[in-house]
Amino acid sequence: MKPAPIPANEMARQTSLNTMGLLSIERDPELDRITKFAKRLFGTDIVAISLLDNDRQFFKSHVNLSVSETSRDISFCGHTVMHDAPMAVSDTHKDERFIDNPLVTGDPKIRSYLGVPISNEQGYKLGTICVIDSHTRNFSDDEIATLQDIAHWVETVIALRYSERSQRQLVSDLDTAQRDALIDTLTGIWNRRGLEELLEREISSAHIRNTPVGIFMLDIDHFKRVNDTHGHLVGDKVIQGISEIIASSLRDQDIIGRFGGDEFVCILPGVRLDPIMFLGEKLCQTIRQLGKVSNKNGDPVEVTVSIGATWVPPHIKTKYSSSQVLQMADDALYQAKKAGRDTVCYKALDVDRALD
Repeated sequence: MKPAPIPANEMARQTSLNTMGLLSIERDPELDRITKFAKRLFGTDIVAISLLDNDRQFFKSHVNLSVSETSRDISFCGHTVMHDAPMAVSDTHKDERFIDNPLVTGDPKIRSYLGVPISNEQGYKLGTICVIDSHTRNFSDDEIATLQDIAHWVETVIALRYSERSQRQLVSDLDTAQRDALIDTLTGIWNRRGLEELLEREISSAHIRNTPVGIFMLDIDHFKRVNDTHGHLVGDKVIQGISEIIASSLRDQDIIGRFGGDEFVCILPGVRLDPIMFLGEKLCQTIRQLGKVSNKNGDPVEVTVSIGATWVPPHIKTKYSSSQVLQMADDALYQAKKAGRDTVCYKALDVDRALD
């Protein structure tokens, strides 16, 4: 037997899987519907959707399996995810990788296997969907293509499940190492890396659902002057206060993070275009009224913000990348600063332009 190899990007792949919150034992009716459909279609003994989690293979959905997980090193899935193409094994007794595998010599006595990798929007292979028989079977080109189509169906469901998780749920799922990588230590909100990953998630989800996404990029006006005049401790108080005001002003499903030293980004899933400017102006007004901290003498330090806004519309054929959307919001922020600060400027994406 050849143990399942480990991908070169394993650490990043595992982090991406953990962030998606898929590793619960809660059954997903849509994924169960898919495995039951594949069972009827292929007529195999077993169908499973598996996820590779550290040293285990976890079955997110399955038909005719008596266990919920196996060791990763004996998994067929671990071999499948090493390639972009499906993996078909017509007879495990003639394949040196599996001939003495415990899943072949013992239950469930795998004799033939067809698996297709399942990837997320970041391109990481999370696991597979596979069909398994206890007898030899030569899988046709049409059968392989059909399972590939079903794998795309699984990927769509997984992407939607990820998009439905609230910001609070996502944060609570993170372990210590992930929090260090994705959460800003000063404010407790998402950092730049976390924001970019979540924006990719929201853009992908909106593209699937044909729903919009709004984006704000905020910059604290004259923040360098605040630091130079009152010191970095007061500057840190300003950043913390602004993050709290933003969080309390937006909806639970909205995502906020610290993008840079004095820059914040807000992701607003499902928001319509017509209230974008109103929401931005209200946020400016709220920060103008409440964004005050005291300096070392007890005197108030008043702050304002400039906001650049953009909007990803529904029903567009081309999917924008997070970097393209953030660049447009940054361009709008530059216009807001030129306009005198403490204001909002909107810049529309060019939806007719072909993007890479």
